[in-house]
Amino acid sequence: MSRVRCVILGASGLVGQRLQQRLVAHPMFEICAIAGSKSTAGKSLKSVPWRLSEPRPDLPELTIIDANSVELTKKCSDLDIKYAFSGLPSFAALSIEKALTESGVTVFSNASAHRRARGIPMVIPEINPHHLHSSMQYCATNCTLIPLVIPVAAINKISDIKSITMRSEQALSGAGWELLFDRTALSGDVNPEIAGEAEKTRAELLHVLGTIESQEITPASLDVSISCQRIARRDGHQVFVEIETTVAVPHNTLIDALKGMTCYSNLPSGPINAIHIVDKIDPIAHLWSDGSNFSLNPDPVINLKTGMGIVMGNIVLSGTRISFSAYSHNTIRGAAGGLVFLAELVHEQSLT
Repeated sequence: MSRVRCVILGASGLVGQRLQQRLVAHPMFEICAIAGSKSTAGKSLKSVPWRLSEPRPDLPELTIIDANSVELTKKCSDLDIKYAFSGLPSFAALSIEKALTESGVTVFSNASAHRRARGIPMVIPEINPHHLHSSMQYCATNCTLIPLVIPVAAINKISDIKSITMRSEQALSGAGWELLFDRTALSGDVNPEIAGEAEKTRAELLHVLGTIESQEITPASLDVSISCQRIARRDGHQVFVEIETTVAVPHNTLIDALKGMTCYSNLPSGPINAIHIVDKIDPIAHLWSDGSNFSLNPDPVINLKTGMGIVMGNIVLSGTRISFSAYSHNTIRGAAGGLVFLAELVHEQSLT
């Protein structure tokens, strides 16, 4: 099978470089162009500083295109590019992604610019694949939503939910590469405030759990309270959740529901299990899960499943209350990996 020719929007940011890492050897997709900001345009890809902890992979010899110029759509046409993977900031994504879709390129976007827009599917494969339909653009969700919504969706299948309360502890990398090189932040002195994060996570939770008719989403109706904070951890978003259900859920029923979540493990990025259950979460040891196994020395270029599992632990049941903690790799499952996973599902279903 021939690989789909792609452009990555993002040369120097963490999500853009995660996309480079995940697509360079991908069996479905081929990197044919890279577009970046004016500061990187015209430079060779290999001359751009590499921000990730893992070694730079053997990337193709490419000159970075100015994402803000008309050259981008012309180059995509000349190269017969079909897909764009966007790691752009939202302010840039609005115009650049629109120009690409209008030129016939299907865009898979990690930016928040077009999330929840009518006619643009925002999909987590395990949660709402029924929201998919043929489109020129598809969106992944906020990184903080992932470790929350996957366990919530499993619980929602076995009991109606009355309320959800969540508190997050979010990694430095969620704010971009700069904090990863900030000694003050790494030492523990970091601003815990994340403007708009709680509101965004709540809205997206209700959206992906909602119903669809004629491409119109009716959000789920749930009592949801969310608070978010940044902490001095390099990678990994952890959430602490309490759910009140309408009826008491037996422990065995809960575990069976969590283990039974759809996972699309047939796809290259699909985890072996959607939820990896442990007694207690260890943020260091449990960062890289493939849904069944943990790695302390991952190779995310070759092993596209590692970092894609949601780790869930500290599970306590008390009457109609279920409390737990969940954890995921924010720049893998919560960003680039989740976006590629979505593209794999769309491509498999021949929606483009």
